[in-house]
Amino acid sequence: NKLISKTMQKLSYKKVIGFTKQQQEAFKTLEEYGVNVNQFVRASVKEKLKRDWKSIKEKKERIKYPF
Repeated sequence: NKLISKTMQKLSYKKVIGFTKQQQEAFKTLEEYGVNVNQFVRASVKEKLKRDWKSIKEKKERIKYPF
């Protein structure tokens, strides 16, 4: 499928993360409803970064004064 291969080509960075048993059960439920869990997690991370990016950036750019 061309759509899948194009998407997979864009995925050049891999990160291994762990989930709790409760989260695993939630993912199983999502799969039962036909949800692609990989896309769901990617979309969730994207949404979280978009929502919180300003505060993340502000924390990094704070200048610490020695007094």
